[in-house]
Amino acid sequence: MPRSPKQNREIREQRIRQILDATLSVYRDRGYHGAEMGEIARRAGVGRGLVYYYFKDKQDVFLTLIRYSLDWWKKRMALILRLDAPVSHRLAEYLRTACSMALEHPNMSHFHQSIAPDVPFVFPERKEEVWEIYQETLWDPVRSLLREGVETGEIRVSPAIAERIVFSALQGAVNQECGMLPEEDIDLWVNAVLNGLAYSIPDRT
Repeated sequence: MPRSPKQNREIREQRIRQILDATLSVYRDRGYHGAEMGEIARRAGVGRGLVYYYFKDKQDVFLTLIRYSLDWWKKRMALILRLDAPVSHRLAEYLRTACSMALEHPNMSHFHQSIAPDVPFVFPERKEEVWEIYQETLWDPVRSLLREGVETGEIRVSPAIAERIVFSALQGAVNQECGMLPEEDIDLWVNAVLNGLAYSIPDRT
């Protein structure tokens, strides 16, 4: 009995996820230039030809991985940023969730920390496209929240300084080379970041 269109879509999505998960693993071990399509296929448990069936080349695999993972991140964070709550509460939850997700998904966290600075070299002809993805998904929503906090008076530093405080602190907290922030220290860290912006950690109750 032939498969239904729904079954075909589910199989396709499952195989793509397998390939992308394998790509994360290979990247963690070998970096971009050392990541070979054959090794990605082997770790995904599929044939090399199937990888090329879904992806044009290695660059296409990595660009899809960036899109896929950031879309997943965007959906998680959108629920927090759209809460009907003060900026301090939303920002605190954003920071907590970002740290927790980095601890839960270390390969994904390592991937974005490592690939982002190398975008001009990995995607020389598509670097503007990739930067736009990062801008829209990661940076612009937080910048918008910080500007809102400045306008409401919850943040008592300029938007530019607020960005430096938040992005620098977050980068340090999830930096795997220096050691990620332990889970038990996340609330203390969030409190320190918010104090730097001139308000205290909101009551979570």
